Amino acid sequence: MISKIIIRSFALTLAILLTISVPLTLQAQEDNAKKVSFTLNYGVTYGSGGDGMIGQLAGNFNVPSFRQPVYGGSFQYAFNPAWSIETAVQFGEFKNQYDFDPAFTNDFFYVNVRGVSNMNGLFNLNSRFINPYFSVGMGMLRSKLESVDLDSEDLSLMISGGAGLNFYLFKGADLFVQYSYNAAGSDLLDGFSGEGSSDQFAAVNAGLRFNFGSSGQKHISWPPARDRIVEEPVREDEPQIEAEPVPEAVQEPDPEQLIEKEQMEERLRERVERAEDAMMQAREEARIFADNWREERRIAQEKAQAEAERRAQMFTEQPEAGHYVQVFSFRNQESAESIRENLIEMLQNEINNPMEMVVIQRAGEYNRVLVGAFSEFREANRIMRMISSEYVDSFVITFPRSEE
Repeated sequence: MISKIIIRSFALTLAILLTISVPLTLQAQEDNAKKVSFTLNYGVTYGSGGDGMIGQLAGNFNVPSFRQPVYGGSFQYAFNPAWSIETAVQFGEFKNQYDFDPAFTNDFFYVNVRGVSNMNGLFNLNSRFINPYFSVGMGMLRSKLESVDLDSEDLSLMISGGAGLNFYLFKGADLFVQYSYNAAGSDLLDGFSGEGSSDQFAAVNAGLRFNFGSSGQKHISWPPARDRIVEEPVREDEPQIEAEPVPEAVQEPDPEQLIEKEQMEERLRERVERAEDAMMQAREEARIFADNWREERRIAQEKAQAEAERRAQMFTEQPEAGHYVQVFSFRNQESAESIRENLIEMLQNEINNPMEMVVIQRAGEYNRVLVGAFSEFREANRIMRMISSEYVDSFVITFPRSEE
């Protein structure tokens, strides 16, 4: 469902950009202004755990990855001073930030198509040196993940949005700085798969935009240069000749031109109305997507908290004082957890709270499966005899141990 909403939102965004660009083109600058650009950029990515000073603005990973390099470039085409379309390619790497996190590396690249809205042209700011812009787009992300337990390649859908500033250098080039937030349709970017949530990461880039077109012209998003009007001084020794006023010719309006003008205005009004309807629909679908995303994140957090509580109840470093039945000792943690689940089911009618009394003790590289603690040795011995038909190597052990 969410993938369909993403695709429809992206299609609607492109339709809105193309529709609005038609009437705005009538107000555009001269046709020989530069409209084609190539960019080169370099920056860093952020994939935090959703906490810290800036929280979600720094991404959302299960295993944090901070300040990893990213670089790439893009091709831009400007429809008019307000709207452009951009195809971008970025390369980079994610890896775990802390030594105590599971180790992983993820070489990735992504290609996306974005609509760019230049505030200078949209609101006629007439700024000659700074041009703010916003962007929204969609693309595909390919990642190659290597971790302790996983080695895979993944291809997923990605949506992105961002904002930035263009700084005018000269007619052929601009400097830009931008921030973007990217939501991938994959939960394996950080080497750890959570439940019900996808990975998001942020990027901060800076670079150069090279503009191509007629020489002597600025990029179409910048206002044209002011023409200087130099008045020639009038020499006193030359008599000034006043020009006789030429009467303006009065031309009757052509009925066909009036009809054509009215039809053009009607078509423009219809396009604006369609664009407004599409914008309202896109806002509603974006709201539904945001609500679904928040609900999925809430469910994932609740499941993660429940799992953490379950594991805290399952494992212990130092058992409480008393008598225990040691059933098995494994190097493999999964085998120990499997034996524990089987014992809980076997002892449902024999002891109170089997979930709490069947624990796993971590002893060096071994995982001991224990049943207890029992205050009476005979009670521990009774449980050992009851399970000995299936677990013949079980025995009674007492804590604290004198040798420990």
